[in-house]
Amino acid sequence: MTINLNSVTAFYQFINNHEIAVVHVMRDNCSVCHAVLPQIEGVVSEYPNVAFGIINQSEVEAIAGELTIFTVPVDLIFLNGKEMHRQGRFIDMQQFEKQLSLMYNSLEH
Repeated sequence: MTINLNSVTAFYQFINNHEIAVVHVMRDNCSVCHAVLPQIEGVVSEYPNVAFGIINQSEVEAIAGELTIFTVPVDLIFLNGKEMHRQGRFIDMQQFEKQLSLMYNSLEH
């Protein structure tokens, strides 16, 4: 299930309410952001109980400062509200899935 995060507050609630949360930060008119999105969604969909959120930096500009983001796209994995993995601009899907798998398998499901 994909959740659109429309504020910094919604972002914090999202990562704190899910054991494992993946967040895709993008901007309008970013072709790479839009190309990576379905790939990340595909990876996340293979893991039940992993929440997936999208935050559009064009609409929530303050997120760049909150997360120290200098370029997009940025894909992040949070475990119990803490950032555990980050990839920006050029997303290595194999590495991203490996990290997600390690975190997912470290929890009891």
